[in-house]
Amino acid sequence: MNITFSRLELQEVAKYHRLLLWSILAAIAVNLSRVSLEEPSIGLFVYVAASVLQIFALYKLGKSLKLSVTSMVLLMIGLLVPILGLLILLFMHDKAMKVMKSAGVKVGFMGAAPNSI
Repeated sequence: MNITFSRLELQEVAKYHRLLLWSILAAIAVNLSRVSLEEPSIGLFVYVAASVLQIFALYKLGKSLKLSVTSMVLLMIGLLVPILGLLILLFMHDKAMKVMKSAGVKVGFMGAAPNSI
């Protein structure tokens, strides 16, 4: 199944792909902080904040990539498992990269700039 994207849709994918990349960094920071922080309440607050960012980024990117509601719900449930959540974010990163590269968009380290599309 080959889905085509308009210029505006590609800009939206690029915008939410960049947000997803920030949420991947947040996920890595949370996984490291859960090991290193001695105060459990701070670790829990950081975990909840990062989880909200991850769910939001996954929802917006999944919607812009035209994923089905069922697959988005399953992916969001999988985000609650610590290492599986990171793998899901990396899977979505790969999916967004493939969509943008197949459209001829140059993608850098932190994604493509939405203004360059």
